[in-house]
Amino acid sequence: MALENIGDAGQKMRKIYQRRLPEDPSKDYYYIIRETTPMQSLLVEYGFIDNSADQKKLQNNLTDYVEAVVKAIADYGGYTYTPPGMSNGDTYIVEKGDTLSSIAKKFNTTVFELKKLNNLTTDFIQVGQMLYIPSTTSSTTYKTYTVEKGDTLYGIANKYNISVDELKSINNLTSNTLYIGQQLKVPGKELEETDDYEIYIVEKGDSLWLISQKYDIPVDDLIEINNLETVNLQIGDKLKIPKLNSKKMYTVQKGDSLWSIAKKYNVGVEELKLANNLTSNLLSIGQKLIIP
Repeated sequence: MALENIGDAGQKMRKIYQRRLPEDPSKDYYYIIRETTPMQSLLVEYGFIDNSADQKKLQNNLTDYVEAVVKAIADYGGYTYTPPGMSNGDTYIVEKGDTLSSIAKKFNTTVFELKKLNNLTTDFIQVGQMLYIPSTTSSTTYKTYTVEKGDTLYGIANKYNISVDELKSINNLTSNTLYIGQQLKVPGKELEETDDYEIYIVEKGDSLWLISQKYDIPVDDLIEINNLETVNLQIGDKLKIPKLNSKKMYTVQKGDSLWSIAKKYNVGVEELKLANNLTSNLLSIGQKLIIP
């Protein structure tokens, strides 16, 4: 039972066996089990800390694995299992015509949250079944991802460390088809401008180095401030920029002149030239200008 619940929580199920003590096969090999009689004991192996894949899974999912064992013990002992943070009122009884999608919509949640909270491995539900409903305080936080050219469900799911099925469930998708500009919910918190930081949205051709040069901030600081695990960026990614380093930038377009740009931003031409160390009035398309 414990193994099945851990499997439902996403852990790879390994072999169940009991190792006997060589000198006395009537006893268990492991001291921690052998010396706890008459109490029933069970060792659960979640993974190996020296295995990088297992280590990552443990860091991300350990709470789910532990809670799966709690559920298994409750099932084995014949007790009613109540997920953490849930009260007896946070339940719903499935009615005729209900689907996970319709229930999720009714309670302003997602199919993914419903399945995760209720340890469901399929979308199948039956009339009379009791479901726990995620509370607004315990639900996963999501941010918005805008689909770009070349994106796939697999690529997006891999980026945010979830499975394709989870991504589809979160967004109530019934197919793998995406379109450019489509907005998807992905795990994470939307970045918002604060007194200390402004938000920069990554554009085509951007790199951490270019952004660091634009805002006069070291690449290492950008990585640390944004808790980045890779230097690779994607169009639409949001980065926090310290406001002390913030400089309003303008990209020169066809037909622009220093006079027209200065007028647009209500600054003087000489002020604009001084801010950008310009010695002439000549501009080139694509040139980046600091707006004082």
